[in-house]
Amino acid sequence: GSPAPTFTSTPDGSPAPTFTSTPDGSPVPTFTSTPDGSPTVAPTFTSTPEASPTPLPDGTVTGKVIASKPVSVGLYDAGGALVASVPTDPDGSFLLTAPSGTYTLVAVASGFLSAQGSVTLIGGSTVTQPAVTLLAGDIDNNNVIDQFDAMTIGMSYNTSAPVEADLNNDGTINVLDLELLAQNYRQTGPIPW
Repeated sequence: GSPAPTFTSTPDGSPAPTFTSTPDGSPVPTFTSTPDGSPTVAPTFTSTPEASPTPLPDGTVTGKVIASKPVSVGLYDAGGALVASVPTDPDGSFLLTAPSGTYTLVAVASGFLSAQGSVTLIGGSTVTQPAVTLLAGDIDNNNVIDQFDAMTIGMSYNTSAPVEADLNNDGTINVLDLELLAQNYRQTGPIPW
């Protein structure tokens, strides 16, 4: 598909160099004759490739999530795909690193309403989210703390299962868990972060 070399003559009859372009605009070599008749290749000119942009370093988000149970914090892209996730430290602090961009930041704990907010990460810098407290009582994970969650505590009284109903994470479902639920009764989630 490339053009063939072109030969032209000078006034004395010898071929002179010419340049023909390929479809992408780069020159192709053309042939000329030396005095002894052997072919030579004329120089080919090339362009310097453009420098590719240096990728930006990842950005970081830190913060603290307060709950009486282990918490997981995740970053989700615009399409809802999980980009990064970490468990919080025992004190609730976390640190997540991801490529620059805008994400949905979500904190979840078993039996609690989730917290959700938007965060924009910029390469090489750290964003600190405000501390957030998750609300205990969403045992069935439907984003509402209601009578069905309270019934689960009642039906599981003095047992250890389901673990979602052990809101204070002491190994026993009892009145202490019911008190936590009662404090947040009728709250809905996810709570804004």
